[in-house]
Amino acid sequence: MKNTYFFLFILVFYASAADNIQNKISKILPSGININFYEESKIPNFYVVNVANNQILYVSKDFKYVIAGEVIEIGDSNISSMNDQYQKKFITQVMSSISEDETIKFQSKEVKHELFVFTDVSCSYCRLFHSEIDEYLELGITVKYLAFPRDGLESNIADEMEKVWCNEDRKLALTALKKGKSVKNEVCTNPVEEHYRKGALIGITGTPALILEDGTKLSGYIPASELIKILNNG
Repeated sequence: MKNTYFFLFILVFYASAADNIQNKISKILPSGININFYEESKIPNFYVVNVANNQILYVSKDFKYVIAGEVIEIGDSNISSMNDQYQKKFITQVMSSISEDETIKFQSKEVKHELFVFTDVSCSYCRLFHSEIDEYLELGITVKYLAFPRDGLESNIADEMEKVWCNEDRKLALTALKKGKSVKNEVCTNPVEEHYRKGALIGITGTPALILEDGTKLSGYIPASELIKILNNG
């Protein structure tokens, strides 16, 4: 019993300490900025802080300094962006919360890579991407679509995308809308709003936006022949 109380005390202590640190970080940032997460940074005596739109800040442990900008890590054999590392970490955390049945999945017969694609049924480059879906599939790329109506959740496009996610055959409905056709008006509980919210959370502002398995975010239309090179070299 004593051990149980001890462990409970430790959990409460660390939770309280974490809340205290986050409160101190919040006080030195501009009002209204939401903190997604913070943790010990690779930079000595600094926390790394992920804020709205997946932006990265570095806050000194004495809460006197904030670094806003690219930080480069120089290793023994490579040079890499620390910001990218922390942004990818947050993206993978967010994407792991999306269940597969929320997506509209175009499955390759011989899967080599899987990626999420935030899409809008009206955007020209999204339509171009989808018009070549068979080419992606033939190269072993499975595509899992998520909804991101660029004009917001109150737009007509958002309404159209809700029809897609409520349709009995989502793949057929999505393809039809991307070809400029209409689909049956269906109403149901759907994930469009949640997809849009999570997309904005990880910094998506336009479509198509491709999310790779390691959390890399690619923006815009990429032909299948180029995308497979990126994926194979990742």
